[in-house]
Amino acid sequence: MIKINDLIDERYKIKVSIGHGGMSDVFEGYDIIMKRAIALKILNEESANNPQNLIRFENEARIAASLFHPNIVRIYDYGYFEGSPYIVNELQKGQTLKDFLNFKKFVSLPVSCQIMIQVLEALSYIHSKGIIHRDIKPQNIFYGSDGIAKIADFGISMIKYYDLNIDEHKKVVGTAQYLSPEVIKGSKPNEQSDIYAAGVTFFELLTGYVPFDDTNANKVAYDHVRYDFPSPLDFMPTLPQKCEDIVKKATNKDLNIRYSSSFEMLEDIKDLYNDKNVIKKSTPLLTRLFGFIHK
Repeated sequence: MIKINDLIDERYKIKVSIGHGGMSDVFEGYDIIMKRAIALKILNEESANNPQNLIRFENEARIAASLFHPNIVRIYDYGYFEGSPYIVNELQKGQTLKDFLNFKKFVSLPVSCQIMIQVLEALSYIHSKGIIHRDIKPQNIFYGSDGIAKIADFGISMIKYYDLNIDEHKKVVGTAQYLSPEVIKGSKPNEQSDIYAAGVTFFELLTGYVPFDDTNANKVAYDHVRYDFPSPLDFMPTLPQKCEDIVKKATNKDLNIRYSSSFEMLEDIKDLYNDKNVIKKSTPLLTRLFGFIHK
C-alpha cells in the first residue's frame, strides 16, 4: 500500500492522503520531473480484485487523458504500483460543487449560470469527441475559489462508436437522482441523457434540492419515469420564467422536445445570463443575504 513519502515510479513523491472512496484512495503528491503538485488516485486492493472495477478505472484513464479543456480535470499519467493501477491528475485545491451546495444551500442565479456555462462548454467538447460522460452531477464537478468549474470522473463514461466497457453500457449505472427516464428504462446512454443530468444539476444549483429524492435509489429512479419534473419556480418563485423553460427543456421525457445538443442548452443559459435586467431582479435582497427559500 502507498505510504506518505513513498516515491512512485521514481517520479511521484507522496505527501498526504486527501481522500478515500469506495474504489480508490487519493493522495496529494509532487511530480519531481515536471515540478508540479499532483493528485494520485490508486485503486484499492479489494476493488482491484473485481475485473469490472479494473475496466472502469482503465476506462477513466484512457478517456480523460485524451481530453484537453479548461473545464475538465486533466489526467497526466497512468501506471501500476504493487499491482494496483493508479491515475495521476492535476491537483484540485477547491471543493466539489456538491460540497459548495451543502455549504451555500443554493446558488444565486448569476453564479448558477456561470457554473453551468462552464459545465456545458466542457460537455459540448466531450460530446464532440464522441464521448458520453454518464455521471454528470455536482459530486463530479470541482469548483474552485477562482470560480472555475471542472468536470471529473470518467469511470463509467463510454465512447459512442467504440465499446470499451464490454457489457457495461447494458447496465443501468450512474446516480439515481440524475438518471434520465430513458436510461432507467433500458435505453443506451447518449448525449441527451447527459443533458438531462445537466438539467437536474441546474435545478439543484437554483433551488438547493434534487427534483426526486429518497433513501431508496430504485424509488428515486422510477420517480423520474413516472412523475412530471418539478419547476424550479415551485422552490424559488422569484426566479425568471426562463429558468423553468431551460430546466423543462433539458429534462423533458420526450426526446424530440429535449435539447438535442449540450450546445443548444449552453446558448440558452448564455442568453439568460446576458439579460442583466432579468438577472438583477431574480433574487430579492433578503434571499441573497440570508438564504431564505421556498419549498
